[in-house]
Parts: sequence; structure tokens; C-alpha cells
Amino acid sequence: MPVSGEWFVPNELTFSAIHVRAKTEWVHLSLGDSGGNVGQGEITATQLDRDVAPVVARLANRLRGRRITDDTDVLTLNNLSVEQLEADRNLAAAVSGLRCAVADALSRLLQVPMVDYLRELYDHPGRAERKVQLYSNINRSMLPDDNGLVDRSPDSFAEMDQRAMEAGFTTAKCAPFDEARAPFKSSGLPREAEMGLNRIRATKAIVGPDRKLLVDCHSRFDLESALALEPELREAGVGWYEEPVDPIKFPDDLREIRNKAELPIAGAEHGYGIGLFTVLMDDDVLDVVMPDVKFCGGPVEAYLIGRELEARWEGSVSMHCPSGPLSLLASAHATAAFGNKIPLEHAVYEVDWRHEVLEPFEQIEGGFLTLPDGHGLGGRVDPVAVAMRGRSWTE
Repeated sequence: MPVSGEWFVPNELTFSAIHVRAKTEWVHLSLGDSGGNVGQGEITATQLDRDVAPVVARLANRLRGRRITDDTDVLTLNNLSVEQLEADRNLAAAVSGLRCAVADALSRLLQVPMVDYLRELYDHPGRAERKVQLYSNINRSMLPDDNGLVDRSPDSFAEMDQRAMEAGFTTAKCAPFDEARAPFKSSGLPREAEMGLNRIRATKAIVGPDRKLLVDCHSRFDLESALALEPELREAGVGWYEEPVDPIKFPDDLREIRNKAELPIAGAEHGYGIGLFTVLMDDDVLDVVMPDVKFCGGPVEAYLIGRELEARWEGSVSMHCPSGPLSLLASAHATAAFGNKIPLEHAVYEVDWRHEVLEPFEQIEGGFLTLPDGHGLGGRVDPVAVAMRGRSWTE
């Protein structure tokens, strides 16, 4: 039910994209009504197999002229089931972007920040923090840029992490296993993992013993190789072991890895909905789930996942966010609303003008993001940034 009987009647949909580097664009949707109220969401497709804007347009057409009182109206008015969304990542991304835009618009109409809207929606007592601690994901800053390949040597990993530590981040994450991809020709620890381990050792030397280094494997291993790799990561001082295999596709393998591992096992960045994440925890597949606001159902669903799971397994939810400023802002509102125990992911140093994409500017200092004072998300994609660095269109 709406917090105070407010509703939103969308009749306008636009898209924008901002070129970041190489093949990466931050893609956004804006859903507006006749009174000038606009909600926004991010649908960046770096982890998708196709552009989702046409899917968004098809779903949004069912919302036109209808009284929208809840972000889940996106599902009901399109006759979508949770099972469909769990099975189709592109559809889940489109729905998540629209649900974010609807929640943004409704909280703007109610004249409350998104973090307060989420808590009021579900009678969550108390006032949430306005600063959210972040951890630095250094990987995207080291992917190819407009000039081609970027140095991914162990020394380069260490230098990028040094920059993040000097900026105040106390937890870092890297994705170092470029050369590895199962199946492997030999048994045991794959030779293809050695360069990744060298990158980890160089980075951990900078992080030091009192700060955490998290490692993302991007599902590059299989059961046997993942089990052989875990002791090496533990010896290197790694803080968690993220997605050695895909937990949604291969939950039985990951459960076996978790049962034999000493490191915490994290993952499920592409999952949709509270039901899936709850099952992954109930079935002992993961120690830490990583809902992504772009796939999990938007900020309301992310809040529900965090509130439910943290109440049962403290320190079990860490939102995944290697994307643009709008996704980070939505994730920060959800993170602050459920009061998580683990810092929120932030893809650092991808471009030096990142903060300029939002109005007001994204504010990150000392490893913390400060939520803006405005209603809804409190920030929106600046049309000047779109005009300078990208494009806008309608479907």
C-alpha cells in the first residue's frame, strides 16, 4: 500500500546513455507524468546479452495512464511472475529499472527521501544513517579504455589499490583471474590461476593485515579447481571468495565448496527477488548474498532482501554495484534503510568525471557516500552530462 495514498500516472518514457570507456555506457530511463514528476532508474547493460531499452518500453506501455501506487504494479500490470524474472536476466533488468523509477517518483511525490520512504513503507522504526560506507572495487578502472588495453600487472593492481586506500577506503575488491576459464586441462590448482594469485598478493601487500581484500572470480572455475584455489586465497589473506562458480546455475557445486571452505563464500549478483536470495541462504549455498539493484527488483526489493536476511543471518547481505552513479545512489538508499553490516560496493576511478553525472554531484569522501538531501533518490542524471558525453532517445 502507498505510504499516504499517493499515486503516480506515468505518460512519458525517455532514455539516456553516457559513454564511459571502451564499450561501457551508463544507460538510464526516466518515467514522467503530466505534472512534471519524474522517476529514474539505471539499466546499464554491461552484464547483459542485449540492450534492454526495448523491453523497458514494452513494459512501460502497460503503465501509461494508469494509477501506480506501488513499484510492484510494474509486475501486476504486465502479468509477470517471479519465476519469469528469475529465469530471464534481461527482463529482470528492465523490471528493476522501472521499479526503481516508480519508487523514485512516488517518494518524490510524498516529499521524502527514498531511504525514509522504504522504512515508512514497511514500518521500520528509527532514523537511518545518511552516510553509507563503501568498499573500493578497483577492477573496472583497469578494464580497456578508449585507447585500448590497460596494464593489469600485479604492480598495476597494487598501485590502483594504493590510490583507494589513500582516499580512505578500508576494504578493497579485485577480479584478478583474467587467464582462467574452466574447464582446465590439468587437475588441482590450474596454472592459469597463478597470475591472478600474483595480483592478489601484490594488492594484499598494500591493503595490509588490518584491512580487507575481497576477491571476485566471475564464475571462472569449476568444483575441483575452486576447491584447490580456496587454500591459496586463504593463505594470501583474502576476506571473501566471490563466485568461484555461478551460485544460481550451480548451487550444488557452490554448496560443496562452501562446506569445505574456510573463507566466506559470496555471490548471486544476477538474482531476482527476495525468494531466490532466501533459498540460497536457507540451502547453505552462500555466506553472503549480493543483490544488485539493477537485477534484484530495484531499491524496494533490495531493502526487503536486506531487512529479512540480515535479521536472520547478520552480515549476510552486501549489495553488488559495479555500475554508474544512479545505481550506487539507489543502492545506498536501500543499504542505509536496512542498515547493513558490510560496506557497499563502489567501482572506483573508472572515469575522473563520474561525480558530474548526477545533479547534485555524487558526494564520496573518506570511503563514505553521503545521501543527498532531496526527495526520492535525491539526485538525477544531469541533462548537461548527457549532452556533453552521450545521447538521449525515446523508444
